[in-house]
Amino acid sequence: MRTRRKDHSGPAAVLLLLLAAAGCYGDGTLPPDEQVPTRLVIEPDLFTFTHIGETKLFGAKVFDQMNDRMPQARVLWSTADTSFFYVSGGPLGGTVTALANGGGRLVVVSGEVTTSATVVVRQSADTVRLLSGDGQEGIRGEPLPEPVTLYLVDPGGTPAGGVAVRFTPHERSGAVGDSIVYSGADGFASTVWTLGDRRLQSLTVSAGDYEEVLTAVAFADPPIPDYALVGDPEPTRFDPIDTDTVEIRVPVANLGDGAGPATFPARVTVDGVAQRVVHTARIAPGDTGTVILHAGPLEAGTRRIGVEINPGGRLEEWETGNNNDSLTLNVLRQQEISVGQVVTLESNEANEEFLFRVEIAEDSDEALNVELAGGSGDADLFAHYGVRPNFRYRYRCFGVGEDTDEECQMVPARAGTYHFAVHAFTTFGPSTLTVTLGGKPVEPFDIELVFLEGGTDAQRETVEDAAETWENAISRDVFDWDHDAFDPVPAGTCGPGSPAVSDVVDDIRIFVTIDSIDGVGGVMAQSGPCWVRPFPLEGGEGIWLQPTLAALILDEDDVADLEDDDELLESFFTHEMAHALGFVPGLWDRHERLRDPSLPGDPGADPHFDGPMAVAAFDAAGGGGYAHAKVPLESGARAGISDSNWRESVFGDELMTPFLTGDSQPLSLITLGSFHDIGYEVDPKAADPYSLPVGGKPAPEMRGGRVLDLRHDIAAIPIRVLRLNPRRVK
Repeated sequence: MRTRRKDHSGPAAVLLLLLAAAGCYGDGTLPPDEQVPTRLVIEPDLFTFTHIGETKLFGAKVFDQMNDRMPQARVLWSTADTSFFYVSGGPLGGTVTALANGGGRLVVVSGEVTTSATVVVRQSADTVRLLSGDGQEGIRGEPLPEPVTLYLVDPGGTPAGGVAVRFTPHERSGAVGDSIVYSGADGFASTVWTLGDRRLQSLTVSAGDYEEVLTAVAFADPPIPDYALVGDPEPTRFDPIDTDTVEIRVPVANLGDGAGPATFPARVTVDGVAQRVVHTARIAPGDTGTVILHAGPLEAGTRRIGVEINPGGRLEEWETGNNNDSLTLNVLRQQEISVGQVVTLESNEANEEFLFRVEIAEDSDEALNVELAGGSGDADLFAHYGVRPNFRYRYRCFGVGEDTDEECQMVPARAGTYHFAVHAFTTFGPSTLTVTLGGKPVEPFDIELVFLEGGTDAQRETVEDAAETWENAISRDVFDWDHDAFDPVPAGTCGPGSPAVSDVVDDIRIFVTIDSIDGVGGVMAQSGPCWVRPFPLEGGEGIWLQPTLAALILDEDDVADLEDDDELLESFFTHEMAHALGFVPGLWDRHERLRDPSLPGDPGADPHFDGPMAVAAFDAAGGGGYAHAKVPLESGARAGISDSNWRESVFGDELMTPFLTGDSQPLSLITLGSFHDIGYEVDPKAADPYSLPVGGKPAPEMRGGRVLDLRHDIAAIPIRVLRLNPRRVK
C-alpha cells in the first residue's frame, strides 16, 4: 500500500517563508536571537563639580527590546557644552572633567537610543585668605582707607570664582558697599567698609564654612571721650548700718580718643532716686581712674544703689551703654547706747539680730563690760572694738552659752567705737543689755609652763619670767578649751616628748624643753603653736582663734652660753615665747594678716603684717612716712628668717627682729598691736618705750656688741586646728 505524503508547497508554506525572510513574527516583533538597544540609563543623571580639573566617571546601561542588559553594546559620549567640561569615552564609561563654572548636558548614544545627564560646575571655596581690611583705623562715618579683600581657592587649587561672600557689619559698625559679593574668576572678592558711630567696630566676613570677624577703631573729629565702667563698684561694705555713709569706689576708664572737658559728672541713685552729682577730673584716653561716690545715711532694709557716669548724657561720648551699674546693700539698724544704759531686748523669731554701739571718749585702764541677762531662751552676745566686722563670728569677744546670761569684757577700754551684736539662737527674752566701765574683776591671761626636759632652776626661772612678761602684756583671758569634751590631743604632736592632752587648758599650755639642738652658735631655739582653737559654734568653720598648746625648745648649749647676760637671756626667752603665742606666719595667714609673702620663692615680694593696731602703732613710732607696705617683715625668700620677723633694717633692736642686738631689746607697742590684731586683748602700758631708728639700721654684724642670730627658730611643727564635737555644739 502506498503512503500519501503531505504537500508543503501550498500557500501557507509560502507565507511562512516570506515572514522568515523578513526577520519578524506575524505580530511584527523581532526574533528572540537578535538584540537591539531600546533604552539607555546614565548614572549619575545629575552631578555638580566643586573645583576646576575635578573628574567624574559616568556609567551607562543599555537595555534591549526584552529589557535585558546589553553589556557589550556600543556607547558614544559627547557634549555640546565644551566650554564648561569635556568628556572622553572608554570601556568603563565616560570620564568628565570640569573646565569652568557653568553647566550643560552630557549626551549618551547607543544605536538609535539617546539619553543625557545634567552636569554643573560650581566652584566652592576650600581656602579663604583675608588680604586686607582688618585692624584699620579711620574717622567715624567715613570709608576705611583699605577695602576688605579676600582671595578664594577651590579644593583643586584653582582661584575660585562665583563664590558668594557675605559682609555683615555689627550694630553701629557702619555699612559696606555690597553686602554680598561674588568672587571673580581670579578668586578675589572685595567691598568698601564705611565706619559707624561707635569706637570699636566689627564686621563679620563669611564664605561657605569660612567666617572671620574683622575689627576697626574709629576716631572722632574732633576727638571725644568714652568714660566706661570697667569693674564692679566697690562699697566700703555691703551691710552698712543706718547711720553710715557708704563710700563707693567706681573704676572708670576712658576708652575714647579725647579727654573732653576738665571734669566729667557722676552720681549715685538710691532705689531709683538720684542723689547729688559729683564731678571728677577728666581721664586721659587709654587711662583708668576711680570715681568716689557716697550714699547715705540709708534707711534700714534692702537698698538698690545705682551708679551713673555722665547722667543724662550731657557730655558727648562714644558710648552711653557702658555708663551704668548697680549693687545691693543690706542696710542694718544699729542703736547707739551709752555707758550705764540698760536696754530690754526680746526676739520675735530665731536668728533675729540686734546691733548696738557705744562711743568711748577717752582711754581707760578699766574694762568695758557688756552683759546680757535674764529672760528665757538662748541668745549669744558679741563685742568688737573699731570697725564693725561683716560677720558676728568675727567679733573679738563672744558669749555663746546655752541661755541668755552672757558677758564680754574688753580691757583696757580704748577711746573710739565699740560694736555689740545680740543674736537670737532661739527666740529669747525679755532680757537686759547693760554696758558698764570698770567695777568688775577681769579674768587674767594664764600661761601654763610644762617643763619636759632639761634646764637648771635658774634657767627655768628665767623662762617663767618671760611668761610673766606676756601674762602682763595680754590683759584678758581667752576662753578655756576642754580637750576631753571636744578633741583630745595625741602624744607627740606638740614637739618631741609632748604628752597627750585630754583636760581643760586655760589659756595656753607651753611644753618647754631645754636640750641639745646643735651646739653653740647654731639653731638657738624652735618654738611655735601646735594646736589652735576653732570658733566654738557651727558656721564658724575656718575661723582660727588663739593657740591652746605650743612648743618651746631651747638649745641647752646656747642657753648656758647666755647665762652671764641675764637681760639678753630673758629677751631671748621672751622672743621665743612670742612665737609660741602666735607670732608666726602660719597663724597670721589664717587671720588674714600676712600679705605678699616671699616664701617659698618670691625674693622680690614685700611681705608685711596687715593689722590695724600694728599699723597704727608703727606710724606712731615714726613709720608714718615709710614708703612701702606696713608693717614690714623680713623679705628675700630666705628660709628661716623671711616672713616671720619684723624687718631688721627698719626695726633695729626691737625684740621681734631675727637678730637680738643692742643694750636692750624693747617689746614695742607694734608687737603688742600685732597680738591684738590676731584676737588677744593687750595692755598698751606693758610696751617698752620704742621709736623706729631714723634712716634704718646697718646690718647686725656692723653694729658691734653681741648679736643673737635667731634664724630658723620657728618650730617645724604643723599647726593643727582642734575639731568641734558636734554633740557638744549647740
